[in-house]
Amino acid sequence: MKKKTALHIISSARENASYSKGLSSAIIEKLFRQQEIDAVIERDLTKLPPPPPQQELINAFYKDPATLSAAEQSLMTYADAIVSEISTADMLVLGTPMYNLGMSALLKAWLDQLVRVGVTYDYDERGLRKGRFNGKTIFLAIASGGILDKRANVPEFIASHIHAVFNTYIGDTTVKTFRIEGTVMPGFQADYDKILENW
Repeated sequence: MKKKTALHIISSARENASYSKGLSSAIIEKLFRQQEIDAVIERDLTKLPPPPPQQELINAFYKDPATLSAAEQSLMTYADAIVSEISTADMLVLGTPMYNLGMSALLKAWLDQLVRVGVTYDYDERGLRKGRFNGKTIFLAIASGGILDKRANVPEFIASHIHAVFNTYIGDTTVKTFRIEGTVMPGFQADYDKILENW
């Protein structure tokens, strides 16, 4: 039987005080308990942050890999590594705090390094994008100091953004979202098991 692997992405700088890391780690633990995975690849973006975009890197993204110079290949090291991890993983567990209604800058930078034409997606004969990595499940762990109030008509950007990017540029993907909210409220205590009851 093929070993199933999860890719665990951590994007909060708060280390062990991070609620998004706590929730994403609880998801990993549950996947192991339920024997849905046998191994995990962990990438902590605070320890290995994506390099900032620069003109040379952007140019290299759009070149035939066979034509890249040694300097350009070196610039692609990070991007190639995270594509390899996506390829290996059967499922992804992404943890992010909510900052100003959006995902962490580190997670956004990771996405920007990941998505590449000819690598994660191609164009078909009609000019439509077709992802190369289909059938993966994403478990998205979002932590926020406040509580999402659907009555307030405030847009939800993180889950919808992740879903759109993966299904447009990476492949057909199922996104399961779990939230830990109100973390700055007086007396708040994290109960990850309760959050994950509706699996």
